[in-house]
Amino acid sequence: MINYKKIMSLNPTVYDRLVNTLGQVIELVEHPVHGDEAMVVCICHELELADYSTFYETDDMMADHKEYEPAFIDGDLYIGQFKVRD
Repeated sequence: MINYKKIMSLNPTVYDRLVNTLGQVIELVEHPVHGDEAMVVCICHELELADYSTFYETDDMMADHKEYEPAFIDGDLYIGQFKVRD
């Protein structure tokens, strides 16, 4: 998990924004220090959570099939049905 307040204080560049099937607004942002050499970061402002997505581009997470849709569940980031970290 990424420290939400710290990453927000660095004013990350927003690539895109989506509303997932849980109704969470997820911002897909560039890491403010590592840029496009780092995985896309998913941020949920309502929950004040942020984590790396495991993707370097946003296309699959934004796709209509929602197979790789990001969601925060019980404080953890899921991409589709898979938990990003154990």
